[in-house]
Amino acid sequence: MAAAGTADASVQGPAGRYVMGGQRRGVLTLTPDGEAWRISLSGGALSDGAATAADCELQAEGALRNGRIEGKVVPFEGANISLSAADLATRPAKAEVTLKAETAIVTTDFQGCGVGADLSGRYVRQAPGAISEGDSVADLSAALPDARLTILDGYPWARFAIERDGKRLAVVQFDGENEELADGRNSQQAIGAQLGWSALKPALRVVKVEGGAS
Repeated sequence: MAAAGTADASVQGPAGRYVMGGQRRGVLTLTPDGEAWRISLSGGALSDGAATAADCELQAEGALRNGRIEGKVVPFEGANISLSAADLATRPAKAEVTLKAETAIVTTDFQGCGVGADLSGRYVRQAPGAISEGDSVADLSAALPDARLTILDGYPWARFAIERDGKRLAVVQFDGENEELADGRNSQQAIGAQLGWSALKPALRVVKVEGGAS
């Protein structure tokens, strides 16, 4: 066990994916990165149909000490937000994660989120391979890069079976009535096709999960 006040870089316990509790949707991923930990956050908006705020994003790094990661926001390129070193020199920001059992409390003074989005809050760890409402295609692609999607239905709502290692994890619907695919087809034209994550828009979010992991 590491001595108090020293970095717990060898501790793998907190690594994983956490989902924000309450009405806001958000995903926290904690990843060991050498002697530090990488904090990846996305989401933070209240679900409000077409009026839902755009997702916020940030990346931070810091050491794990006494159950807390005190991270500094670092430059990154995200799907909706990008930050440069020059941006952070003008307006530095931090993100702190306090860990307790299977939960993580996030506080951040990052001011790059749009109106209605807030990444601070309580997150609960997901089991490996778990899929929840609010997950984006980008989130799932990062968590399950080798999974495959089979289109089961295309109208009025597309349904996708997500499979990994020959096991069906879940059947999901995303927040689009008839998903447009990267190759120009829509889901109705490709029922039965097996796809990778790159076939779908990364910002799409899961609105319904049937069976499998949840």
